[in-house]
Amino acid sequence: MPDHTGQRPVEAISGPTLHTVERGSGPRLVLVHGVAGSHMVWDEISPELEPHFTLLSVDLLGYGHSPKPRTTYTPALHVETIRRTLHEAGIEPPHVFVGLSMGSNLMLEFAHRWPAEVSGLIGIGFPYYSSESEARKALAHNTWIRLTLLHPIVAAIVIPITWGIGRHVAGLIGGNSALYSPPVAADALRARYCAFKSSLFNCMVHFRQDDVLDASAGMRRLFIHGSDDQWADPEVIEARLARYPNTTVHVIDGPHNLVVAQPKMTARLIIEHVGAG
Repeated sequence: MPDHTGQRPVEAISGPTLHTVERGSGPRLVLVHGVAGSHMVWDEISPELEPHFTLLSVDLLGYGHSPKPRTTYTPALHVETIRRTLHEAGIEPPHVFVGLSMGSNLMLEFAHRWPAEVSGLIGIGFPYYSSESEARKALAHNTWIRLTLLHPIVAAIVIPITWGIGRHVAGLIGGNSALYSPPVAADALRARYCAFKSSLFNCMVHFRQDDVLDASAGMRRLFIHGSDDQWADPEVIEARLARYPNTTVHVIDGPHNLVVAQPKMTARLIIEHVGAG
């Protein structure tokens, strides 16, 4: 039977579960990566958080070491799979989620669907867009996304081949990255292209966040944003979130991916917000 939200109980939903990595000790944080990543994107910030928290980082469906079905990757599919994974691992709610970029959208979607199962939300590099055109313009700052948005036929051929080579040739892509080490870049390239493309469109380009923001307005939320974030203007983020009294926004020096570029400062804000274990 559906619960009060209209969703089926988690134990009644069959399907795949996600690859996870757990480390640290203390209160648990569930870490959800973005549209181009894996659980390894948290490697730089994890040592700062492990003394205070148990960190459960997931590879989203279609990414990393998780199953990669040929399907449409929607916010609903992603959060249902996260929920099922937590349930089957015996991790009882409520959960505190930390979302990076697209992961911020997914944590808000989770809280929208199952508010009683969430006790805290922390979004890093929250990609808020008021329209599809705004989303397309901002997201085009990323090379893979720009190619997918502007030249989808070419992208469908070039990206899988390039990623396939990058997984096996150390440093091919990571060596040219200002943020990712070769191992982290190679792990991110495990993503299936159809999962990347489908998640990009359904969870970012077409996903409007106003309803999910309003739905979790009563929860204690923290958003950390980079002053040089090209994916989302920090002034827009501050203005949009200013209406929520339970929501705190911190803009710090850095780009979109603060967990890599500013791990110590980002971790300090998380620890202050949640409380050290």
